[in-house]
Amino acid sequence: MRFNLLGPLTVENTAGQPVPLPSAKQRTVLSALLLWPNEALTAADLMAALWDADPPASAAANVRTYVLRLRRLLEEPGTPPRIAARSGGYLVRVRPDERDVERFDAAAERGRAYLSSGDTTRARAELSEAAGLWRGEPLADVPPSPLLTRRIGLLRERRMLVAEDLAEATLRDGAIAEAVRLSRALLDDDPLRQRAWEQLMFGLYRLGDVPGALDAYRTARRVLVEQTGLDPGPRLQRLHDDILHHRDPVATVSSRPAVHDLPPAVEPFVGRAAETATILQDLHGDAGSVVALHGPGGVGKSALAVHVAHQLAARFPDGVLYLDLRGAKTGAIPVRPVDAIARLLRALGVPAAAVPSEEAEAAAAFRRHTAHRRLLLVLDNADSAAQVADLLPAGPAAAVITSRRHLATLPRGRHLAVEVLAERDAVELLGQAGAGQRIAADPGGARRVAELCGNLPLALRIAAARLASRPGWPLQAFVERLDDPARRLDELSYDDVGVRRTLRLGYEPLSEGGPHEQLCARAFRLIGEVPLAVVTVGATAALLGVAPRQAHEVLETLADQRLLEPRLPGRYELHDLLRILAGEDARARESAPERAAALVRLIESYAFAVEHATALLNGGWTPANSPSDPVRPAPDGPWSPPWSPLPGNAAEVPAWLDAEQPNIAAAVTRASEIGGVATRPAVRLAWLSYALFWRGGAPAEAHRLIERSLAMTAALDLTTEHAVTLYYRAKLRQAGGDAVGAEADLRSGAQLAGRLGDQLRRSGCLDALGNLFYLRGDPRQALRCHDQALRLRRTHGTPLHVAASLSNMADARFDAGRQRQALVGVREALEIARRINATGVEGAALAMLGQLEFRLGDAVAAQRTLAETIELTATTGDLPTQCEATLARCAVRLSVGRGDAVDDAAAARDLAGRIGDRYLRAVATHAMAVASGDDPRAHQPAEEAYAELKRLTGFRSPMYAAFFGL
Repeated sequence: MRFNLLGPLTVENTAGQPVPLPSAKQRTVLSALLLWPNEALTAADLMAALWDADPPASAAANVRTYVLRLRRLLEEPGTPPRIAARSGGYLVRVRPDERDVERFDAAAERGRAYLSSGDTTRARAELSEAAGLWRGEPLADVPPSPLLTRRIGLLRERRMLVAEDLAEATLRDGAIAEAVRLSRALLDDDPLRQRAWEQLMFGLYRLGDVPGALDAYRTARRVLVEQTGLDPGPRLQRLHDDILHHRDPVATVSSRPAVHDLPPAVEPFVGRAAETATILQDLHGDAGSVVALHGPGGVGKSALAVHVAHQLAARFPDGVLYLDLRGAKTGAIPVRPVDAIARLLRALGVPAAAVPSEEAEAAAAFRRHTAHRRLLLVLDNADSAAQVADLLPAGPAAAVITSRRHLATLPRGRHLAVEVLAERDAVELLGQAGAGQRIAADPGGARRVAELCGNLPLALRIAAARLASRPGWPLQAFVERLDDPARRLDELSYDDVGVRRTLRLGYEPLSEGGPHEQLCARAFRLIGEVPLAVVTVGATAALLGVAPRQAHEVLETLADQRLLEPRLPGRYELHDLLRILAGEDARARESAPERAAALVRLIESYAFAVEHATALLNGGWTPANSPSDPVRPAPDGPWSPPWSPLPGNAAEVPAWLDAEQPNIAAAVTRASEIGGVATRPAVRLAWLSYALFWRGGAPAEAHRLIERSLAMTAALDLTTEHAVTLYYRAKLRQAGGDAVGAEADLRSGAQLAGRLGDQLRRSGCLDALGNLFYLRGDPRQALRCHDQALRLRRTHGTPLHVAASLSNMADARFDAGRQRQALVGVREALEIARRINATGVEGAALAMLGQLEFRLGDAVAAQRTLAETIELTATTGDLPTQCEATLARCAVRLSVGRGDAVDDAAAARDLAGRIGDRYLRAVATHAMAVASGDDPRAHQPAEEAYAELKRLTGFRSPMYAAFFGL
């Protein structure tokens, strides 16, 4: 299929027959899509193209109609639709050479290459072919609109540039009269093109018409002054002067001196294929094309810019200019805009004495001297958008800008983030830059070196240089040296190049700045000292002891300096090597008491927030309450730390936990490493957080929290805390299939709580023993433990604890022959949970009610109750209860022959895996096999379930035996 834009819009199918486009609106939509081929335009873009700022109420529906009709018109048998919907917009799929624009560009590129090599005959042929593709004004029959106008203007400019190149090739090929004709035609279309005036004057001079050449100059000067207020440029003036004084002007016009002052490309250059393709596409010589690269120090922005500039040089025959703006140099003062302009003008041949010293005049001179030049500017290490604003090209010039900062206020251009390399590219760079054959000999070691370098190109090049200078070192030896964070930055230094020096470039200006900057530097140090796994506003506010709004401003400044990488709103990442640097400076500049105080603030902030989140799920009660503790006051009470970010309700807890969970673990880990005043609050945070971690699907993190807490409570002889932590470890051991270890922990916890007189916590251990005995197939022993726990809770506990006991013991009551009591008890538990707004117990009671309803023969009620349970627990993030409810619904659906039972089994299996419960996962796997029936694919799940259940000795829940015949 052919799409022709260089004139009235036409489309031809594969047979060469025209495709009718009867509607002006359809032509507008198709034109917009074709001007941005293979790139999605939003519905808003298309509405702007169709109706500018005044779309009708039915605009969105009309756009869909136009797109649908176009899709039908462009339909070809056996091929995907030409127009595809993409994330709220549409794109048209166009293959190479299907648009006449690509054919025009290809012929123009070939012609320019021949012209540069001196083959003017072939240059004329190719450039004539390019010019011949034009059939008039681009998209001449498409109604104008602001969206299309600029893009169409860029096409016109490309046409003019080719016309100038063709006139030059014709002049140099000796066809002077034809060149004069071409120049006159070009100037009829655009009388402001100084290059065309040069060609016309030179052609007339070569034809012997000196008066005509001088008259052409007078006309050019008059037009330029009248329409732009500017005199002719220095080349046109020089040509006029040469003709006027009878000097041979051949040297002035016959070649345009091109400046190429690019530094050598960095070798080896690895990866960056997507970024390179984007830049090559965007910098096609269109008017004022700009690509701004941003990224942290050492990521390879300059290397990418120079690499691409070497590839693009042929597209810009008037030259490639490189300028280091020194915005990322240690101790260097960034280049002033007026000085940058002066350097560029001198590079273009303007005498130093003729360069204006005032910034506005210099900027005007720069625009004048570049207005009709096909130049590529590489502006490296920009400090700010203001520094480069007056350096942005006009006309056919283009620019690549690099900066640590995202220069968001640039008036135009594409912004492209440069990230660290992918692992595969990082390993390849390591090998090509010096590690050599050791990569193939030890691929695991190579991946580890790349990981320890953070996949940062600068670090990888230094590591490769170190390895190249030590050919006898195996990779593993270097891994061992890098593995120690205390020496890693020392190892990543070679000759005069070092990672530490580069990383400090963004940090040092902050540490030496005003109060806000110094607060940012302190935040950077403390973030690295903890170290925070995910940098959040709340955690930073706690470390600094400031309000969240101020912490957010601090983090945004750190992100601007590329010391942090922004991810989701309010969440940032710190590169591992920057983390090491931050920790080094924290130990050098922050006293030990200051660091400990910041850590304690962080831990206490998280403890408060975790307790609050738990209270939202449990009607105000938390594991930190003793029997006499009151229910927590409202979260806006006077005792609330100002830096605590709090979820507002139970449904907000999962998202809050997802953001902060890694930092809770990091804070506990750091406290366990350094000891001192942070230890006791860290223990409390650990066992406050366990239940949220486990129910949220992070069993491994929960396990690490508990083990660290046990070590700290044992070392400090914290008896109460040790008893509580044993209770939580028992839960983990039970989920992991260690019934014996779980029972031992629960009995030890119950004995410790009893000696302390803490009957509520003793009841918790007894209740958990009841659950364990039921899972092991002993409902009568389970019921003895549950009854004892319930008696203690009715005396010493709260309604929440009573409801939890009534729900937990219902299955044991049922299988001990007390079915009616089980049902009454679980309904009482549900009533209590709803009355006190304890969503955690409500979910558990609902799940148990649905299980009992099914076992009592009411499948309809059970399905309804279990569906309600699954919806509630999905909202609150209670994965264990959601897993049990999903398994129960699988059993219900199996009993009525529903095919979607296998979906429930698979979902339950996934949930069990996420909470690390081996028994529930084995039951769910068995349920998958049962639900799959005779399907051969059921054999593997059946074998897997059988093997796992055999390994899990002592686990045989009567309820799951009844559900699935286990």
